[in-house]
Amino acid sequence: MKENIYTFISKLLENGKSSYLATVINSEGSIPAEIGMKMVVYEDGKIFGTIGGGEIEKKVVDKICSEMPSEICKWTFNLGTKKKKGSETNMLCGGVQEILIEPLLYSSRLYIIGGGHCGIALSELACKVGFGVTVIDDRPEWANKEKHPDADIIRCIKYENVDEGIIFSDNTYIVIMTYEHKFDELVLKKLIGKKYKYLGMIGSKKKVGTIYANLKREGISEKKLKEVYSPVGLEIGSHTPYEIAVSIAAQLIAVKNRKSAR
Repeated sequence: MKENIYTFISKLLENGKSSYLATVINSEGSIPAEIGMKMVVYEDGKIFGTIGGGEIEKKVVDKICSEMPSEICKWTFNLGTKKKKGSETNMLCGGVQEILIEPLLYSSRLYIIGGGHCGIALSELACKVGFGVTVIDDRPEWANKEKHPDADIIRCIKYENVDEGIIFSDNTYIVIMTYEHKFDELVLKKLIGKKYKYLGMIGSKKKVGTIYANLKREGISEKKLKEVYSPVGLEIGSHTPYEIAVSIAAQLIAVKNRKSAR
């Protein structure tokens, strides 16, 4: 027997996986779905259930993946009616369809830039303390589900395009830990000043000082650099990847809970 959508949602919540529930709540005229139809959308675009298929379903999935709304919202779609109502589609049904979008177990979104050993440890730990995790690396052998089984989203992107893989918001947390200092500097330069809750970079005080000096010469202000958490993590004398991950996770939690994190 096909799994009931509520059973599916229950399992998702038990496993702590972030997703979205899309429900058809209202319609005018002819539409391909019935009121009450539901679809679960993962943050990577995978779905369970349906809200009628076709272009409108794809638009809902794409909109969820691009915006990742943190609150319940209602979206209206125009399926070819002459009424100027909602987002336009190419469908010719002649109706208007309203979709309720509900975040399920919405968590603060952590972007780990660098999928190496410390990234592996942090992606595992951060998921367990309530963050939705996206891992970004430019190496396919490190940007994969085998290395990061707990991450919600894994993206293989060149570091010069790293900002294309991030949704910037007040709930965005970013930790930079690539495999070379030059890439840490490149990523920091591209991301500093964007909209986020937290931006941190791994490294020794000497490395951080060198990168900051380079960025100052390129016009980045001292004030902006002081807002970056670097060296990243709380000072607990950490050395191993998992010790480092603990120190970073503790700092992330402190920032999220508005506690002292420096």
